[in-house]
Amino acid sequence: MITAELSARADTRRLQEYFDAARAAPSATPIGMEVETSFLDESRRPITIDQSQQIFRTLAGKGWNVAQTKGSILSVLTSPRGDKLLYEVGRQNLEIATVPTSTRQAVHECRMVLEELYEAAALHRAYPSYKPIVETKDDLLIIPDERDAIWDALDGREALKMIAWMSAVQFTVEVPPEKALQCLNNLGAAIGRYLADYPQDSIWRDYIRTSNANYREDRYGGPLQFDGLPDYCGELAKHDVVQGPTLVPYGSVRELDIPLYLRSIWWYFRLRRYGERLCIEIRPLARRHDSLLHRQLDLVLETLAL
Repeated sequence: MITAELSARADTRRLQEYFDAARAAPSATPIGMEVETSFLDESRRPITIDQSQQIFRTLAGKGWNVAQTKGSILSVLTSPRGDKLLYEVGRQNLEIATVPTSTRQAVHECRMVLEELYEAAALHRAYPSYKPIVETKDDLLIIPDERDAIWDALDGREALKMIAWMSAVQFTVEVPPEKALQCLNNLGAAIGRYLADYPQDSIWRDYIRTSNANYREDRYGGPLQFDGLPDYCGELAKHDVVQGPTLVPYGSVRELDIPLYLRSIWWYFRLRRYGERLCIEIRPLARRHDSLLHRQLDLVLETLAL
């Protein structure tokens, strides 16, 4: 009888075919940004769910569209141009995900959206902290959708609440498929430059260690060098698939939701596909003041070496 591990090794072709289906990126190299920000009240405490909902409602009143709700909670808004505002696990931790744009415009346009968010927040006495870790041990979790509810059941609240304390910056960069693995290896070789200012790394490791899910240790961080796409997919396939509040060996899953599977493996640098475009997501960047976003993008572009 073939083992799940051998089956996974034989079936990594579905991951390879998924990535191989990407088409060449345009020369402009579009970049998307995700910026998470913890908001504090006038006493420097994490804002309440009521305050964060007031922020959502204010933006909805200024032309942002309500894209998703859970009961009475507004959980996702989209701006008129398509940027998103959503909760990043914590009630105080609000994420802006921008529409991909050019290297020259990415940070400028992201900061414009952030300013709109800050103005709405200030109306409700909520202010950005510009720090990667909120100074609390409180349970700040908010579970606005089914995906977060699954993690709550899978991990246990004591482990998952750690994720709500952290805010990060992420860049998603389109790359030519033929250069993707070399770019990943370039990033991996430069990991020391990223972790030099990424204090949440230790919290992520505590989360993996204390989760009830019993993840493989390298589900976070991951390998840093790959021999090629088959090697990359083989490393991915070592990780179980989240199915409801349980983990199932990759080789035992016949119908795999590949995008969801990829999002559930938290490597520092990971391949993603958006439509027909192949991208690399660069994750280990601490939330600092907005004035440093340009410097963080410069680090990403330098280490990608496109």
